Amino acid sequence: MIRSLTAVALAALALTACSSSSDTTEDKPKAVDATKLDDAGKLACDDFAKDYKAAVTKQARLDLANKVNKWAPTSKTDRIADSSKVLANGASGTDGAWKIAADTFAQACLDAGWKA
Repeated sequence: MIRSLTAVALAALALTACSSSSDTTEDKPKAVDATKLDDAGKLACDDFAKDYKAAVTKQARLDLANKVNKWAPTSKTDRIADSSKVLANGASGTDGAWKIAADTFAQACLDAGWKA
Protein backbone atom coordinates (compact mmCIF):
# COMPACT_ATOMS: atom_id res chain seq x y z
CA MET A 1 0.00 0.00 0.00
CA ILE A 2 2.74 2.46 0.95
CA ARG A 3 4.62 1.49 -2.17
CA SER A 4 1.69 2.31 -4.45
CA LEU A 5 1.08 5.65 -2.66
CA THR A 6 4.74 6.54 -3.16
CA ALA A 7 4.53 5.60 -6.82
CA VAL A 8 1.40 7.74 -7.26
CA ALA A 9 3.04 10.67 -5.47
CA LEU A 10 6.15 10.41 -7.64
CA ALA A 11 4.05 10.21 -10.79
CA ALA A 12 2.10 13.29 -9.72
CA LEU A 13 5.33 15.20 -9.08
CA ALA A 14 6.70 14.19 -12.46
CA LEU A 15 3.54 15.36 -14.22
CA THR A 16 3.58 18.65 -12.34
CA ALA A 17 7.19 19.27 -13.29
CA CYS A 18 6.44 18.56 -16.95
CA SER A 19 3.41 20.81 -17.11
CA SER A 20 5.13 23.80 -15.52
CA SER A 21 7.98 23.88 -17.98
CA SER A 22 9.13 27.41 -18.77
CA ASP A 23 10.16 26.51 -22.30
CA THR A 24 6.90 27.74 -23.79
CA THR A 25 7.14 30.85 -25.96
CA GLU A 26 3.96 32.24 -24.44
CA ASP A 27 5.77 32.97 -21.17
CA LYS A 28 8.75 34.71 -22.74
CA PRO A 29 8.58 38.43 -23.53
CA LYS A 30 9.11 39.35 -27.14
CA ALA A 31 12.56 40.61 -27.98
CA VAL A 32 12.77 44.35 -28.56
CA ASP A 33 14.62 45.59 -31.62
CA ALA A 34 16.40 48.65 -30.27
CA THR A 35 17.20 49.83 -33.79
CA LYS A 36 13.49 50.30 -34.59
CA LEU A 37 11.48 53.25 -33.36
CA ASP A 38 9.11 52.20 -30.58
CA ASP A 39 5.90 54.01 -29.61
CA ALA A 40 7.48 56.07 -26.82
CA GLY A 41 10.33 57.12 -29.11
CA LYS A 42 7.93 58.07 -31.89
CA LEU A 43 5.85 60.23 -29.55
CA ALA A 44 8.99 61.96 -28.26
CA CYS A 45 10.31 62.58 -31.78
CA ASP A 46 6.91 63.83 -32.96
CA ASP A 47 6.69 66.30 -30.06
CA PHE A 48 10.23 67.49 -30.69
CA ALA A 49 9.70 68.03 -34.41
CA LYS A 50 6.39 69.81 -33.90
CA ASP A 51 7.70 72.39 -31.45
CA TYR A 52 11.43 72.70 -32.22
CA LYS A 53 11.25 75.81 -34.44
CA ALA A 54 9.17 77.66 -31.84
CA ALA A 55 11.61 76.90 -29.02
CA VAL A 56 13.64 80.11 -29.30
CA THR A 57 13.61 81.23 -25.67
CA LYS A 58 15.15 79.36 -22.76
CA GLN A 59 11.68 78.78 -21.26
CA ALA A 60 10.33 77.42 -24.55
CA ARG A 61 13.33 75.10 -24.79
CA LEU A 62 12.79 73.86 -21.26
CA ASP A 63 9.11 73.32 -22.00
CA LEU A 64 9.98 71.35 -25.13
CA ALA A 65 12.57 69.26 -23.31
CA ASN A 66 10.00 68.47 -20.60
CA LYS A 67 7.44 67.50 -23.24
CA VAL A 68 9.93 65.23 -25.02
CA ASN A 69 10.98 63.71 -21.72
CA LYS A 70 7.40 62.72 -20.98
CA TRP A 71 7.94 59.84 -23.45
CA ALA A 72 11.62 59.47 -24.26
CA PRO A 73 12.91 57.99 -20.98
CA THR A 74 10.69 54.92 -21.46
CA SER A 75 11.82 54.34 -25.05
CA LYS A 76 13.83 51.20 -25.75
CA THR A 77 15.01 52.62 -29.08
CA ASP A 78 18.78 53.18 -29.33
CA ARG A 79 19.84 56.60 -28.09
CA ILE A 80 16.36 58.12 -27.70
CA ALA A 81 16.33 58.04 -23.88
CA ASP A 82 19.99 59.06 -23.58
CA SER A 83 19.76 61.92 -26.05
CA SER A 84 16.59 63.20 -24.36
CA LYS A 85 18.70 63.71 -21.22
CA VAL A 86 21.20 65.66 -23.32
CA LEU A 87 18.28 67.69 -24.70
CA ALA A 88 17.09 68.52 -21.18
CA ASN A 89 20.58 69.63 -20.14
CA GLY A 90 21.06 71.67 -23.30
CA ALA A 91 17.72 73.43 -22.85
CA SER A 92 19.02 75.34 -19.85
CA GLY A 93 22.41 76.06 -21.44
CA THR A 94 23.71 78.41 -24.06
CA ASP A 95 22.35 78.69 -27.59
CA GLY A 96 25.24 76.53 -28.76
CA ALA A 97 24.56 73.86 -26.15
CA TRP A 98 20.89 73.81 -27.16
CA LYS A 99 21.77 73.47 -30.85
CA ILE A 100 24.11 70.52 -30.17
CA ALA A 101 21.56 68.85 -27.88
CA ALA A 102 18.72 69.38 -30.35
CA ASP A 103 20.82 68.07 -33.26
CA THR A 104 21.79 65.02 -31.19
CA PHE A 105 18.18 64.22 -30.36
CA ALA A 106 17.01 64.81 -33.93
CA GLN A 107 19.73 62.52 -35.28
CA ALA A 108 18.72 59.77 -32.84
CA CYS A 109 15.16 60.04 -34.15
CA LEU A 110 16.24 59.95 -37.78
CA ASP A 111 18.63 57.04 -37.20
CA ALA A 112 15.76 55.07 -35.66
CA GLY A 113 13.66 55.59 -38.79
CA TRP A 114 11.46 58.46 -37.65
CA LYS A 115 9.67 60.23 -40.52
CA ALA A 116 7.98 63.61 -40.50
